Amino acid sequence: MKTIRLLFLVVLLFNAGSSKADDPGLPGGDPDVPIDGGMILLLAAGLYYGVKKIQNKSKDEYRNS
Repeated sequence: MKTIRLLFLVVLLFNAGSSKADDPGLPGGDPDVPIDGGMILLLAAGLYYGVKKIQNKSKDEYRNS
C-alpha cells in the first residue's frame, strides 16, 4: 500500500511540473512577427521601379544623341 501511495505521489509531482502555463509575454502584440513576406514584395517592386527608370533614362539619352 505504501508503494502505491509513493508511486502516486511521484507521478503527481512530476505531472505538476510539466503542466505549468507559458508566460504570455508583454501585452500589445507579438514581438516575434516575421516581416518577410511584405519586405520581399516591397523590395521586388522597388527593384522593378529602379530598373524601369534606368531603362527609360538610357533610352532618352540614346534618342537625344
